[in-house]
Amino acid sequence: MTPIGHMKTCFTEKFGVPRQAQMVPAAKGVLKLLPDPAFASALQQLETFSHVWVLFVFDRHQAQPWRSLVEPPRLEQKKVGVFASRSPHRPNPIGMSVVKLERIDLEASGGIEIHLSGVDILDGSPVLDIKPYLPYADRVENASAGWAEGPIDRFAVSFSPASLAALAENEKSSELRELIEQMLSWDPRPSSQRKSMPLRDPQTEGLVFRFRVSRYDVEWQVQNQSLHVLNVL
Repeated sequence: MTPIGHMKTCFTEKFGVPRQAQMVPAAKGVLKLLPDPAFASALQQLETFSHVWVLFVFDRHQAQPWRSLVEPPRLEQKKVGVFASRSPHRPNPIGMSVVKLERIDLEASGGIEIHLSGVDILDGSPVLDIKPYLPYADRVENASAGWAEGPIDRFAVSFSPASLAALAENEKSSELRELIEQMLSWDPRPSSQRKSMPLRDPQTEGLVFRFRVSRYDVEWQVQNQSLHVLNVL
């Protein structure tokens, strides 16, 4: 298959990427289509939909062998079949996400740009296709979530004076703060860290972590079973 374009997002490394689309509504991205003159007509009426499916490639995993059994972040020391998961370690590393369609810029230089929010896709990921989200067909009432049933833990997030001062220097400080807060509330650490160092474990108290979002390094600490942003560099 030939990609139709690539994603441009604030997630430049796997650490911190939301586990699923829509978990971080403030996470914005742009699907930059290749400069194909046929794409303009191919997009007619897409703007009438509020959400779209994005089919993309987990291209950072292509060099790694796929795994028949994986450990989902929500399960404690338990494995499930890869086809019963959303793991990127698949025979064909294809991802799919439902994201909100914000707007389409048909006049963007170098190719059409489709602006999206609620993304969970790494920057630079190749995109294979986009399809409209159809509520009457894609939403299944009373569907079972299998082993993923039940709520996901969310944690309180606070900001230090130093981090607020750093954010204030950004022209979109409120948007950046909202993005960081939403990302941290889900505990964005890799599953190995979440399992070995649970936030509610007293031994995790005071530990400092860091992740990158856009061009910023966000440094945060575990405090009283919540997450405290120390600085935004």
